[in-house]
Amino acid sequence: MEFLLQPSMLILILIPILLLVLLISKFLINVGAEEIAIIERKFLGKELAPGRAFAINDEVGMKAQYLSPGLHFILWPFVTVVAKYKFLNIAADELGIVEATDGVPLPPGRIFADDPAGDVHNNFQDPVAFLEKGGIRGKQLRFLTNGFFKVHPDLFIITKIKKTVVPEGFIGVVTAADGAALEQGQLLARSVVDHDNFQKAEFFLKNGGQKGPQIDFLRTGTYNINTEIFKVEIKEATKIMENEVGIVEARDGLPMNRNEVVVHTPEGHNSFQDGQKFLDNGGKRGPQESILTPGTYYINPYLFSISKRKQTLIQQGEVAVLISNIGKDPEEYINETISVDDKNKTRHVVPKGFRGIQKEVLGPGCYNINLLAYSVIIIPTTTRSVDWSAEKGKTNQGTFDPFQVVSYDGFQMQVEVRCQYRILPENAPYVVQKLGSIQDLETNVIHPQIDGIFRAQVAKSPAISYQQNRAEEQKAAEDAVRNDLTKYRVEVVSVMITNIHLPEALMKTTQQKNLAEQEKSMYDSKKDAEQRRIEFEKTKAEADVQVQIITAEAGIKVAQHEARQMEERARGDASRVRMSAEAEALKIKQLGDSEASVVQAKGEAQAKAYRDQVEALTAQGVTTVEVVKAIASAGLKITPDIQVSSANQDSQGLVSVLLADMLKKNHEPSL
Repeated sequence: MEFLLQPSMLILILIPILLLVLLISKFLINVGAEEIAIIERKFLGKELAPGRAFAINDEVGMKAQYLSPGLHFILWPFVTVVAKYKFLNIAADELGIVEATDGVPLPPGRIFADDPAGDVHNNFQDPVAFLEKGGIRGKQLRFLTNGFFKVHPDLFIITKIKKTVVPEGFIGVVTAADGAALEQGQLLARSVVDHDNFQKAEFFLKNGGQKGPQIDFLRTGTYNINTEIFKVEIKEATKIMENEVGIVEARDGLPMNRNEVVVHTPEGHNSFQDGQKFLDNGGKRGPQESILTPGTYYINPYLFSISKRKQTLIQQGEVAVLISNIGKDPEEYINETISVDDKNKTRHVVPKGFRGIQKEVLGPGCYNINLLAYSVIIIPTTTRSVDWSAEKGKTNQGTFDPFQVVSYDGFQMQVEVRCQYRILPENAPYVVQKLGSIQDLETNVIHPQIDGIFRAQVAKSPAISYQQNRAEEQKAAEDAVRNDLTKYRVEVVSVMITNIHLPEALMKTTQQKNLAEQEKSMYDSKKDAEQRRIEFEKTKAEADVQVQIITAEAGIKVAQHEARQMEERARGDASRVRMSAEAEALKIKQLGDSEASVVQAKGEAQAKAYRDQVEALTAQGVTTVEVVKAIASAGLKITPDIQVSSANQDSQGLVSVLLADMLKKNHEPSL
């Protein structure tokens, strides 16, 4: 037989079971693996001590103790579960800032609570130990790092914050919200030890950390810092770029002396990156002598103010004269110069190490110069021009309006001038000492001097004469300017009159005069041209008959040459004849002398022969022989040429006569 429960009976059975389960759930509390349960005693307990908010033992009220994960039995309804909370999770990049709502009151003047319980409370996970060991109410110096924590959320209010991260190229500047008060006149809190870059706030306070801006700062990195007590400002590191310098001014330190403009910088501060060393070594507040060169520096901006300036660049053709604001008192070094008026000793240019105008100049280049410690005056050493010109729109320095002057004869003239000068490098400090700068030299010395010189010159000369004697006037002005600028150690290269503007009326008169002279010159030129044309025509006509003239002249010259040739030939013939005659005469003389000798010898021989003949023939016989010889020598015929003998026949004899006569005629010379 089946037993069937009626619905009404089932309800009657289930209700008690449910009530029992409900009752058991009030006594037995199951806390999850990642939970805690907060409980409260409502009845039958002691009253809380005055000033306390959480019960430690059997006091009535919210219990400091919580239920950890697991099954717990409680005395319900005297003790009840208020709420369950998940474990506190602090991420890797977070911190948990703790504020206790119960505990011993804060000491007067304190803002943050020390942690006398230390590690007993296990990072605030044992609230009873925290309260029993003298935990202090308020914001705690100790904080929670990353992890899971069983923290009573009503006793300890946890505020999550991000860890402090200082990026590369930045610093973290710290201001403490708690600590000892700064001394009077003190700007920054002094450095203390063992606070581990402000990550251990309790050690910071125990070791005398002061409230306010800190001289220590954070470099690149990640830090567990309680930013409730330490406010961290991320500041960019000091970067000095290429072609820059960093000028440093200290905001704290010993006071400056009255006569100091820039203070001497002590050693050992690592380019102002160790502020405490700077102060410990006697650093003074104010502009510092030392500077920062190109690079990256981690410097506390609360202690040092950095201003960036361009490096001092000196171009080719320039030198830099330095005026020092630091160094020994120039009274210790006096450059003696005798004044013309009172012969006082005056300080001028000083050597290195003294305040004042430095004797040594800087040549072309790039220099890291502290412009607070030194004033730099650039002096050009190449030839520089100063112009008094009427050119429109002139913008260059060293250009003035042309001189408006009055000539000796009362004409107003405009004179444009150019002065070229230069300064030797070794003279640059003395130019600065006397004048201050190139602009002062040109404005206050060269301009008024040349103005006065040209006014005086023009006033002594008529306008036209001044223009006509321009070269002489220019030379005189140059000599005068050179003499005046020598005492300023300025070397004058040249002074030139670039233009002279005469009055319009005078120019018109001069132009008319010049025009008349030009017309006269033109007529003279035409006359000369006509004369030359006549001479040309004459020359041309002569040139036309020049061939004939040349031919005739050549004939004359040929005849003259032939005559000279005949004359020379005659002279030669005569000379040869004379020489031949002289030679013949000499020969004849020599022959005569020889023949005379022969004749003499013959005569002597004949005489001897006659004597011999006479002796042989007698004188009559010799005479007969000589007569016969004389007849023969004279050609006298004493016998006939043809003899006809009568004994022959008559015809043969006649023929022989005729033949002999013909033969004779043929042999006789013709006359």
